Amino acid sequence: MAAIGDEDMGDEDDWEDECIDGLRQFPPGEEAFLQSHAGGEAILQEIMDGITLSKRIDSRTRKDRIQQRVNAWQRQIPQLAAQYLDWKQTGAPLDETSEMEATWVIEVMSFTELGPCQFRHLPNVSYTNETLVRHGYLGSSPEKPTLAISIELLEIYRQLRRVCPRFSLDALARALCHIHHLPRHPYLADQISSAYDCYLEIQRHIRERQRHALRRSEDWEQENVCPPCLYKTANEPPLKFSFLAAMDGNNSLKLVDSTFRSGSVRTDNRASTSRRWISPEDVDIFKDEVNKKPQNGQAPAAPTPSSASVPADATAHPVPNTTDPLLDTLPEADLDSEDVPWLNVTEINELAQCVNTCVERWRNAGPEARKKMFALFAIAGIFLAVCRHGHVLVICDMIRSGELMKYPLAIVDRLIEQYGSDICLGYDIMCAFVKTLSRSVLGPKKVAFRLHGVVPSFHGHAHNRSCQLHWHPMYTEGVGLEDFEECERTFGKSNELASVTRLASPYHRVQHIDEHFMFHDQDKHAASGNFIFQNYHQALDKIETDSQQLAALSLRLKTTDADYETYLQAERDHLQSLKAEPEHVQQAVDYMELLAKVRELKAESDKAAVEHKNLDFNIIHNGYTKKEITAVRTRYRTTFMRWQVKEEELTRYEDEHSISERWLPDSAVYRETQKLLIERSYRRAVDNLERLVVQRLFELTKLGMNGVGYKLREKISKALRTRSGAIKTALKQYNDAAARLNPPRDPLTWSTVLKAATVADFDLLRDTRTDIRYLPWTEPSRREATTYYFGIKRAREEIVRLNVEITRLLTFMFDSHIDYYHAIQLCIIRDPSLACSLSREWQYQDRINESIVRKLIQDLAQTSRRLIGPPFCSCRQRST
Repeated sequence: MAAIGDEDMGDEDDWEDECIDGLRQFPPGEEAFLQSHAGGEAILQEIMDGITLSKRIDSRTRKDRIQQRVNAWQRQIPQLAAQYLDWKQTGAPLDETSEMEATWVIEVMSFTELGPCQFRHLPNVSYTNETLVRHGYLGSSPEKPTLAISIELLEIYRQLRRVCPRFSLDALARALCHIHHLPRHPYLADQISSAYDCYLEIQRHIRERQRHALRRSEDWEQENVCPPCLYKTANEPPLKFSFLAAMDGNNSLKLVDSTFRSGSVRTDNRASTSRRWISPEDVDIFKDEVNKKPQNGQAPAAPTPSSASVPADATAHPVPNTTDPLLDTLPEADLDSEDVPWLNVTEINELAQCVNTCVERWRNAGPEARKKMFALFAIAGIFLAVCRHGHVLVICDMIRSGELMKYPLAIVDRLIEQYGSDICLGYDIMCAFVKTLSRSVLGPKKVAFRLHGVVPSFHGHAHNRSCQLHWHPMYTEGVGLEDFEECERTFGKSNELASVTRLASPYHRVQHIDEHFMFHDQDKHAASGNFIFQNYHQALDKIETDSQQLAALSLRLKTTDADYETYLQAERDHLQSLKAEPEHVQQAVDYMELLAKVRELKAESDKAAVEHKNLDFNIIHNGYTKKEITAVRTRYRTTFMRWQVKEEELTRYEDEHSISERWLPDSAVYRETQKLLIERSYRRAVDNLERLVVQRLFELTKLGMNGVGYKLREKISKALRTRSGAIKTALKQYNDAAARLNPPRDPLTWSTVLKAATVADFDLLRDTRTDIRYLPWTEPSRREATTYYFGIKRAREEIVRLNVEITRLLTFMFDSHIDYYHAIQLCIIRDPSLACSLSREWQYQDRINESIVRKLIQDLAQTSRRLIGPPFCSCRQRST
């Protein structure tokens, strides 16, 4: 019992401190201290070495003990994997050896077992752990283990971690102590961790053997991670976008820097073997792209994609030398710089003065932890891309920073390299990111591979109406009913890993993330049938219900489908015209502000002059002191100088803009410009009101999220109470400004404000130069009909995409079934244990596939009478 919980990382007597060798050396000049003039010391040393017992000198040091243990495990993995497969096939071997053979005893632990267990070494084994694995146990160290952990315990723990990611090894160790009525042992968690690492390596080695047996390439799993998106079949209907994906960053999976943790850093060269990771070196290739500016309207030089890397259908589109023409048709971000990082304001010096409206709103709505990255964390989170079914495609770490633009650039580069052309990608600030992307080294590749971007549906709350009309999924042809919010759902599950990754070693952090997303992908595949089933029903219901509403509105309004397309374009054109005030209006407003400032300074100067004129009187009758006298004279001098400076500035402005006669308050041009100032004040009141309402919406949304703790809920509730008061004040300011307009605008109520913020209609309130209330597309009934029209249009696109995805998924399951059958037939004679492992995996996959097929064929066909085209299998599309 003493062995359980004792540190089992090797014999303590075998370790040496790093300074021992230095103490054994003689000082310079004293090397011959033990030598005599008689000689013969060397012969005596040889005799003594021959008759004395040898003692192993371990050259290892405590600094590399982890690495030495890892190396020892790695040498054993192939043999341990073979023994594991034999144990899974036939169980523990029967004890038929002679009683004369030596036995050995070791403490074993499982959920139901604790105590010494007797083992006999198997014939032809090289390591102790081979015997243990063959009997269903795994030692807690590669050499001379003192505790054996049940493999069944490790398998159960792995599945518990699958459903509860926050369940740590330390929690498992404490639970085992409680189960076996033991006091807590400090090193038991480390012993289980060592065995669990080896167990995962055994599983990885077996997966590699299975991959070779299935004759799949190293990239096969990554290339087919989502069958409905990526497993293209022959003769399938053409889709505008090959697949739909989203990318985003999350700061939950941090890693605390080793500087702020106890102990010293141990050498450990293990790294993730998953091909979905992008290394920091590959990410840093794009670290300077944000500072590049176009020269003479041209994008930065980029290597032309080779014919092998450019899709066959993309070669007809030559790689352009200019920036993306899409930028000419989309609303320009209000930027002087070419990049808008989302959170890190320090990435570009000019960012504080040149921030896109949509990006600014997201920055303000984000929590403080996302606005500043402290030195406490060596890794600040992850940035990933997922397909619309939730499968994780690409991941990279955010190193000591927020969501810099180099991370989405690296993600886009990997997606194009891995998956080719016609990708539709959602991102929170795609409206600003596309400008950086088009002017980066990836700009020509983006055009050649026809990458398209959208803003996720929920994130549209923070974007202005003009942005939504160009980037919202509802107005993007070919995306169906996809909302591009899968990243948020993915992060909602991965956030549970935060408690076990922040203080883990760099390798174990990546190990936890890889395990989580591997099981996450498996769960998403198992749920793919239900995903298609639910989306099919949603699309059919939307078509059925909204078509009736649209038909009634169209009949009453006497409109057609072409009219709704015209309304959308008219609104886009109108909002595009509101990007900036006309030049003559801006000049007039600037001139009015100068006039007001000159009058204000003149009044202050005149008042100071009166005080200065009466100074002698105040000295004699009011007893002014020296301090008061100095203040009067200083005020008289400085106010007069300020008025003169501003007067000269006004005179120069009048000369530059050919204003021959100064405007007076009673002149017509003065009164007209005064009206413009009132309108500007009105628009600023609208901006302030919208900003506060949008922030309130985000806080309300977060308040309803799962996993938000009590203290955070209290803080959000307090912020909401404060925000509500600020909104009421801003609403009053808006109504006051609206009343001063001519004609006055109708006042807003609380419910009207919330509704306007939801549909991003604040931009329509800003326009005071043109009365748009009588334009067709502004009528509420026509806007409602337009929304129905585009919703139905997207629903029909969803049906087309789902039919393609059904064929891809069924074809994938059929091909996978055949692959396993052939692999098992080939291995059943030459490698029966591997064949047994493949058979177990085959049966499990068939059970999953059976549930998917039942959902696709039986449930969907029975409940959806209007199923367009029955599901069927096809053959895999050949690579070109």
